[in-house]
Amino acid sequence: MSYLWAAAFFPLALGFLFLQGMREERRRKASLRESLLHMEGKPPAARSGGPAPDGYLRTLHPAFAIDAVTWKDLEMDAVFRRLDYTRSQAGREYLYACLHCPAAGETEAARWEGAVSYFLSHPEQRIAVQMLLSETGWEKGMDFHRCLAAMERMNVRRTGGEYAALAAYAVSAFCMAWSGGVGFCLLAGVMIVQVIAYFRRRAGMLPHLRMIAWLLRMVHNMEKLCRVLEPAVRSELEQNLHTDMAACVAKLRGLRRRSFWVMQSGAGNRGPFAMIGDYIRMLFHVDLIQFASLQKKILSLRKEIGEAYACMGYADSCISIAMYRLSLRQYCIPCLYDIKDAGNADNDYAKTGGLHAVSCVHPLLEHPVPNSIEMTEGRGVLLTGSNASGKSTFLQTIAVNLLLSQTIHTALAERFSAPFCRLYTAMADGKGRSGDIQTGESSYMAEILSLKRILDAGKDDAAPVFCFVDEILRGTGTVERIAASAWILKAVRPPRMLCFAATHDRELTGLLADRYDSYYFSEEITDGDIHFPYRLLRGVSQTGNAIKLLEAVGYDSEIVEGAARQAAAFAEEGIWK
Repeated sequence: MSYLWAAAFFPLALGFLFLQGMREERRRKASLRESLLHMEGKPPAARSGGPAPDGYLRTLHPAFAIDAVTWKDLEMDAVFRRLDYTRSQAGREYLYACLHCPAAGETEAARWEGAVSYFLSHPEQRIAVQMLLSETGWEKGMDFHRCLAAMERMNVRRTGGEYAALAAYAVSAFCMAWSGGVGFCLLAGVMIVQVIAYFRRRAGMLPHLRMIAWLLRMVHNMEKLCRVLEPAVRSELEQNLHTDMAACVAKLRGLRRRSFWVMQSGAGNRGPFAMIGDYIRMLFHVDLIQFASLQKKILSLRKEIGEAYACMGYADSCISIAMYRLSLRQYCIPCLYDIKDAGNADNDYAKTGGLHAVSCVHPLLEHPVPNSIEMTEGRGVLLTGSNASGKSTFLQTIAVNLLLSQTIHTALAERFSAPFCRLYTAMADGKGRSGDIQTGESSYMAEILSLKRILDAGKDDAAPVFCFVDEILRGTGTVERIAASAWILKAVRPPRMLCFAATHDRELTGLLADRYDSYYFSEEITDGDIHFPYRLLRGVSQTGNAIKLLEAVGYDSEIVEGAARQAAAFAEEGIWK
């Protein structure tokens, strides 16, 4: 009789854990919902470091894709982290790829607006989709396309041992009915062997098991997403991705059947309910049995899985853009146009064929100073100004907003108008333009190669090139620098090429007056203290502050006064003494 009581204890304990697990699951979802509501209007939570989520990017090769130099110069990894509110790996990869791929036309640029506007005005729907996306979540080091490639190389072991163990369970149950002691000992022995065998076999299969579990959770949530999305949003998603969600779900439904136990492997929730699943897997190896039958099915449906991944990524990215807009003090929907149609454009700013920004700010600055600029009649812009006055930040501000306008259709400005273009940068302090000590490449060589890639891009018949050049040819002598800089900037010919350039060489403003409009930043000195207002002014800077900055940070008076006397003597006589 005691054996019967012991046998009855297990289902009662499992039932208790099941109910406790249900309770914990409700609490977890309530907590998640509360955190999503709390995030509205705030920057995204910081995430642990790791490799860039570039899995989806490797499958795209658009003509407008920005290169690695431009991405690094503009510190776009930091910009990405600021606007990354995604809740799934698919969303992170999709959004990261989109930031690399500016739109080539208005239809492509505006593809976000319907869904983003909907999620902005329907917070309950937005949270419902976010909670669904959170169920898929992230897997550290996981990459969708690498997963599929790894599965092609994977060897799946046979499952005869698992079925033999199930038969042994049946025999032990039969023995318990006839002789409780013998049957109970046999059952205990089978359980011990199964647990030991499970950990041995699972150790070698764990990476593949987690990989398939992650893919299956994504497929399962694709079906839920298809039901949750409003018809209008779903229609826009299907139109932009050229896919049929219902047909995709129908094909993947067979893959989801008989995959429950594999899907739970590596799931984030570790409450009592998950513990029950762990014990069942250890005792019966149900995940290993299902795993063996899934490999060929997944590979045969890789096209549909790819479509599901893109759908999840698109929906997650739309919500991330909506959340980003909610967190901004000010933004606008940019006016983008084809430069060939500038003269016939409806927008007054577009008619001049240039770039116009009103109260534009940088997305990474907590307390930015807004600035406005008009680039008209196909002329370039030449920035001069004192050290640390804001030239480089302003170049990055316009360049980043130009990129965000063509990628997520959002500009941090009151108004922003610009042509569709290919974006290139050559920044003096950018990580993409430093020298390489291992190859012996100097910073000057890296710089001129960076500039040459821009000029070469402007020679083809693709879309116009918009380039941003900071401290042009800083790594060489004054006379050669000014001469070479002038001719390089003259080679940037509108309307095929447009340019913003910053320089300390005021001589360039005179040499390029027929091609470039001059703007500058300056400083204010009060009681020996230097203050930077960071306001863009029209004209040419007539001051320098390099020596004043030495004094401001505490250099010895002998150095400061000696440098000032020598600079004044050169300015008066034209020779160094």
